Amino acid sequence: MVHSGEQAARAFHELPEAGAQPNHSDCSAAYHFLGTRWNLQIISALLDGYTRFTEIALLLNLNSRILAERLKHLEIEGIVIRQVRNQIPVRIDYELTAKGQALREVVSEIQKWAMHAGGPEAMEVIGEKNGGRHAEREILQIG
Repeated sequence: MVHSGEQAARAFHELPEAGAQPNHSDCSAAYHFLGTRWNLQIISALLDGYTRFTEIALLLNLNSRILAERLKHLEIEGIVIRQVRNQIPVRIDYELTAKGQALREVVSEIQKWAMHAGGPEAMEVIGEKNGGRHAEREILQIG
């Protein structure tokens, strides 16, 4: 069964109880969510401690319109919380919810796979490009 974006989002929102066996529909919704462009990169940046809109945009080399759209979608999905800090100038931070934090292991395993699939040569080139920082994320963007 193929889900539309709306159907996949609805199915992803309705997570099964602990111990329940996943079915094809559950997995399809998760695959759709994980495969949506920029979702994993944004979640990975938040897991790494980047919380400000501009930090995330610069890290991912992502334009403001697309980042705002993706963050809003992640907020609707219950993955991200938008925090407005009452200071001058106003500061807006993004944080992962418990549901977002639950993706830590998924992101970690994908990064491990990317390092293995990319090989040490790819890691060295990317590491030099970024001064050694966030090399795994760069491989995910290349692939």
